[in-house]
Amino acid sequence: MKRTILLLPFSLFLLGLTAKGQTNSERFEFSPTTAHPNAKKLMKEDFYWSPIEESGPFGSDAGSDAAYGFQKWRKSHPTTSPILYLKQLIDSWNFPPFAWDELDTVRIKLYISTPAHLDESFITQEIEMLKKENERYSSMPGVGKKLTDEQIRQIALNSQKNMGASYLNDIDEAIIGTAFAQFVIEGKVDRALENYVAKTIQREMLPIITRQFGLPDQVKAHNDKMNKLLQVVQKMPILG
Repeated sequence: MKRTILLLPFSLFLLGLTAKGQTNSERFEFSPTTAHPNAKKLMKEDFYWSPIEESGPFGSDAGSDAAYGFQKWRKSHPTTSPILYLKQLIDSWNFPPFAWDELDTVRIKLYISTPAHLDESFITQEIEMLKKENERYSSMPGVGKKLTDEQIRQIALNSQKNMGASYLNDIDEAIIGTAFAQFVIEGKVDRALENYVAKTIQREMLPIITRQFGLPDQVKAHNDKMNKLLQVVQKMPILG
């Protein structure tokens, strides 16, 4: 639901930018074969290029969309700072503002607890969808009593609490995806973007972020990949 409804402005922004509408013969892919030699030299493990590895730069939803959107955008903006692209992209999501280089856990916790800012029409739409599901499941044997309208409304409202965690996740993925996209395409990264992506990766390893993974081995796997991303960022040649 978050991707298809809450991020509708994001989809509209990318409509003219992503390569998803291209034919297979025209579609660009981030891979060692299309990468700048500088990127091939530093990004030797498969996870860097994976389209499904969530901790990789191109494997998450927002990271992949941001990266391919940047590749398309760059063709008509060859000398423009990628910060402009990233700002336009994140602004299109209508998320509450967040400092991209924030590492203060108090401020991060406050942002994570941010609820979704939804108008009454969206809430009504959610309620109607839940009512249909309630009708369907309540007719099944052994399911129990049908929920009241007020109970359904509370479920709809509660589901939108703490949306800040999802907002921040998408912001971080987009910053990482865009930075690595520039590096793979050009072999360098914008100076300001390098600062933001380094701080973003550090933020992604903070306990307040990694606790969402639950199991210690999942946290370790995530942090291992983040550390590898950070090592690459620290070796990227700087543009500007």
